Amino acid sequence: MRILLISDTHMYNEKMDHILEHEKYDIVIHCGDISVDEDDPHLKKMLVVQGNHDQSFLPITIKKNIDGYHCLITHGQKFDVYRGYDKLSQYMDNNDLQICFHGHTHVPTYIHQNNKIFINPGSVMINRAEYGFGTYAIVEIHQKNINVEFHHADTFEIVDMKIINEGMKILEEFKKLLK
Repeated sequence: MRILLISDTHMYNEKMDHILEHEKYDIVIHCGDISVDEDDPHLKKMLVVQGNHDQSFLPITIKKNIDGYHCLITHGQKFDVYRGYDKLSQYMDNNDLQICFHGHTHVPTYIHQNNKIFINPGSVMINRAEYGFGTYAIVEIHQKNINVEFHHADTFEIVDMKIINEGMKILEEFKKLLK
Protein backbone atom coordinates (compact mmCIF):
# COMPACT_ATOMS: atom_id res chain seq x y z
CA MET A 1 0.00 0.00 0.00
CA ARG A 2 1.42 3.36 -1.05
CA ILE A 3 -0.02 6.24 0.99
CA LEU A 4 0.25 9.90 0.09
CA LEU A 5 0.18 11.59 3.50
CA ILE A 6 -0.50 15.33 3.64
CA SER A 7 -1.61 17.79 6.28
CA ASP A 8 -2.12 21.42 7.14
CA THR A 9 -2.75 22.63 3.59
CA HIS A 10 -4.86 25.55 4.87
CA MET A 11 -6.58 26.16 1.50
CA TYR A 12 -3.31 25.87 -0.45
CA ASN A 13 -5.25 23.67 -2.85
CA GLU A 14 -3.16 24.50 -5.91
CA LYS A 15 -0.04 23.18 -4.20
CA MET A 16 -1.94 20.14 -2.97
CA ASP A 17 -3.24 19.53 -6.51
CA HIS A 18 0.31 19.60 -7.91
CA ILE A 19 1.34 16.96 -5.37
CA LEU A 20 -1.73 14.84 -6.15
CA GLU A 21 -0.91 15.01 -9.88
CA HIS A 22 2.79 14.29 -9.41
CA GLU A 23 2.76 11.34 -7.01
CA LYS A 24 1.62 7.76 -7.48
CA TYR A 25 -0.42 6.39 -4.59
CA ASP A 26 -3.10 3.92 -3.60
CA ILE A 27 -4.75 6.18 -1.04
CA VAL A 28 -4.50 9.81 0.10
CA ILE A 29 -4.74 10.64 3.78
CA HIS A 30 -5.12 14.28 4.84
CA CYS A 31 -4.42 14.82 8.55
CA GLY A 32 -6.52 17.94 8.94
CA ASP A 33 -6.55 21.69 8.45
CA ILE A 34 -7.62 21.29 4.84
CA SER A 35 -9.81 24.39 5.41
CA VAL A 36 -12.44 23.75 2.72
CA ASP A 37 -16.22 23.72 2.54
CA GLU A 38 -18.30 20.57 2.81
CA ASP A 39 -18.89 20.39 -0.96
CA ASP A 40 -15.21 20.72 -1.95
CA PRO A 41 -14.30 18.01 -4.50
CA HIS A 42 -11.02 17.21 -2.72
CA LEU A 43 -13.01 15.52 0.05
CA LYS A 44 -14.14 12.79 -2.36
CA LYS A 45 -10.53 11.89 -3.27
CA MET A 46 -9.09 11.27 0.19
CA LEU A 47 -9.61 10.38 3.83
CA VAL A 48 -9.72 13.67 5.75
CA VAL A 49 -10.00 14.42 9.46
CA GLN A 50 -10.98 17.63 11.19
CA GLY A 51 -8.20 20.01 12.16
CA ASN A 52 -8.45 23.02 14.43
CA HIS A 53 -9.13 25.23 11.35
CA ASP A 54 -11.78 22.93 9.88
CA GLN A 55 -15.54 22.79 10.17
CA SER A 56 -17.26 20.12 12.24
CA PHE A 57 -18.58 18.08 9.27
CA LEU A 58 -15.23 16.22 9.24
CA PRO A 59 -14.52 13.43 11.75
CA ILE A 60 -11.97 14.10 14.50
CA THR A 61 -10.48 10.63 14.09
CA ILE A 62 -10.61 7.81 11.59
CA LYS A 63 -9.54 4.26 12.44
CA LYS A 64 -8.48 2.20 9.44
CA ASN A 65 -6.82 -1.17 8.93
CA ILE A 66 -4.00 -0.78 6.41
CA ASP A 67 -2.16 -3.93 5.35
CA GLY A 68 -2.63 -5.53 8.76
CA TYR A 69 -1.82 -2.44 10.82
CA HIS A 70 -4.50 -0.80 12.97
CA CYS A 71 -4.08 2.88 12.12
CA LEU A 72 -5.36 6.12 13.58
CA ILE A 73 -5.78 9.26 11.51
CA THR A 74 -6.17 12.47 13.49
CA HIS A 75 -5.05 16.08 13.38
CA GLY A 76 -3.62 16.01 16.88
CA GLN A 77 -5.05 19.05 18.63
CA LYS A 78 -7.44 16.91 20.71
CA PHE A 79 -4.45 14.87 21.91
CA ASP A 80 -2.21 17.85 22.73
CA VAL A 81 0.59 16.69 20.38
CA TYR A 82 2.60 19.86 21.03
CA ARG A 83 3.26 18.41 24.50
CA GLY A 84 4.27 15.00 23.14
CA TYR A 85 2.53 11.70 22.55
CA ASP A 86 1.38 10.66 26.04
CA LYS A 87 -2.36 11.29 25.47
CA LEU A 88 -2.23 9.93 21.95
CA SER A 89 -0.31 6.85 23.06
CA GLN A 90 -2.87 6.13 25.79
CA TYR A 91 -5.72 6.47 23.28
CA MET A 92 -3.90 4.11 20.92
CA ASP A 93 -3.39 1.58 23.73
CA ASN A 94 -7.09 1.72 24.63
CA ASN A 95 -8.09 1.15 20.99
CA ASP A 96 -5.44 -1.40 19.93
CA LEU A 97 -3.85 0.98 17.39
CA GLN A 98 -0.28 0.67 16.12
CA ILE A 99 0.29 3.57 13.71
CA CYS A 100 -0.84 7.17 14.03
CA PHE A 101 -0.91 9.61 11.12
CA HIS A 102 -1.32 13.17 12.40
CA GLY A 103 -0.63 16.83 11.67
CA HIS A 104 -1.05 20.07 13.66
CA THR A 105 2.57 20.86 14.58
CA HIS A 106 3.73 21.68 11.03
CA VAL A 107 6.85 19.62 11.80
CA PRO A 108 7.50 16.42 9.80
CA THR A 109 7.94 13.58 12.26
CA TYR A 110 8.65 9.86 12.17
CA ILE A 111 8.92 8.41 15.67
CA HIS A 112 8.83 4.90 17.13
CA GLN A 113 7.75 5.10 20.77
CA ASN A 114 6.27 2.46 23.10
CA ASN A 115 5.71 -0.04 20.26
CA LYS A 116 3.82 2.58 18.26
CA ILE A 117 4.65 4.59 15.16
CA PHE A 118 3.81 8.29 14.86
CA ILE A 119 4.05 9.95 11.45
CA ASN A 120 3.38 13.62 10.75
CA PRO A 121 3.94 14.72 7.13
CA GLY A 122 4.45 18.36 8.12
CA SER A 123 2.61 21.11 6.26
CA VAL A 124 2.66 21.57 2.49
CA MET A 125 2.64 25.34 2.97
CA ILE A 126 5.36 25.94 5.58
CA ASN A 127 7.00 23.97 8.34
CA ARG A 128 8.03 25.29 11.72
CA ALA A 129 11.41 23.58 11.63
CA GLU A 130 14.42 25.77 10.77
CA TYR A 131 14.47 24.81 7.10
CA GLY A 132 10.91 26.14 6.69
CA PHE A 133 9.88 24.60 3.35
CA GLY A 134 6.67 22.63 3.03
CA THR A 135 6.63 18.83 3.08
CA TYR A 136 4.45 15.79 2.60
CA ALA A 137 5.17 12.09 3.09
CA ILE A 138 4.98 8.88 1.12
CA VAL A 139 4.37 5.91 3.41
CA GLU A 140 4.72 2.45 1.92
CA ILE A 141 3.40 -0.50 3.90
CA HIS A 142 4.08 -3.95 2.53
CA GLN A 143 3.42 -6.92 4.80
CA LYS A 144 5.33 -5.93 7.97
CA ASN A 145 7.69 -3.45 6.32
CA ILE A 146 7.09 0.28 6.61
CA ASN A 147 9.04 2.85 4.62
CA VAL A 148 8.56 6.59 5.12
CA GLU A 149 9.94 9.29 2.82
CA PHE A 150 9.41 13.00 3.29
CA HIS A 151 9.26 15.14 0.16
CA HIS A 152 9.75 18.84 -0.53
CA ALA A 153 6.29 20.21 -1.36
CA ASP A 154 7.56 22.42 -4.21
CA THR A 155 10.27 20.28 -5.85
CA PHE A 156 8.90 16.82 -4.91
CA GLU A 157 12.47 15.79 -4.02
CA ILE A 158 13.08 13.41 -1.13
CA VAL A 159 14.24 15.26 1.98
CA ASP A 160 17.19 13.65 3.77
CA MET A 161 16.19 12.15 7.13
CA LYS A 162 19.09 14.04 8.75
CA ILE A 163 17.26 17.27 7.91
CA ILE A 164 13.95 15.88 9.20
CA ASN A 165 15.55 14.65 12.44
CA GLU A 166 17.27 17.99 12.97
CA GLY A 167 13.97 19.79 12.38
CA MET A 168 12.18 17.63 14.97
CA LYS A 169 14.27 19.27 17.71
CA ILE A 170 11.86 22.21 17.63
CA LEU A 171 9.22 19.92 19.16
CA GLU A 172 11.29 19.74 22.36
CA GLU A 173 11.28 23.54 22.47
CA PHE A 174 7.49 23.55 22.13
CA LYS A 175 7.21 21.11 25.06
CA LYS A 176 9.42 23.33 27.25
CA LEU A 177 7.37 26.42 26.43
CA LEU A 178 4.10 24.65 27.26
CA LYS A 179 5.16 23.38 30.71
